[in-house]
Amino acid sequence: MKKIIDEHGRVFGKVSIIDFLVILIVLVLGAALYVKYNVLEVTSVAGKTDTITYAVTIYGAREYTVNGIQTGDVIYDKNGSGGNSVGTITGKTVTDAKKNQALSDGSTVNGDYVGRYDITLTITANGSVTDGRYLVNKTYEINTNSIRTYYTKYCAFEATITEII
Repeated sequence: MKKIIDEHGRVFGKVSIIDFLVILIVLVLGAALYVKYNVLEVTSVAGKTDTITYAVTIYGAREYTVNGIQTGDVIYDKNGSGGNSVGTITGKTVTDAKKNQALSDGSTVNGDYVGRYDITLTITANGSVTDGRYLVNKTYEINTNSIRTYYTKYCAFEATITEII
């Protein structure tokens, strides 16, 4: 009976073990390339994108912030968007800010916050909705009640995502 590997390191007495491993690696790589380019389905269609509209509210903004934000401005997230836009401002509503104030008897009253405004911005962006997750630009996730630092061409501000429409 013949040995599989002889005393000179050859498989079945004909091919060395190193040559056998090189041939095996070349065959495996060839099979992998064949499967990649001929068997697997090519994904030629980009992921489906939808128009996502969401609202953010800036509480207690000063007048220069009100004047610095305009409909049509592109908006960015300072920390989470990687420098990519997170939408375009399509609507702006400004109201007088209210603030809770404690009185000397321990009660609180909701009164005017003089010189401050609450700004609600409607933002429209391209994104996707998957399993209840809203993603803008495939990476920036939006969630209600999250506080983010945004900026436009003219100003920066902290706002809360109040609604996904």
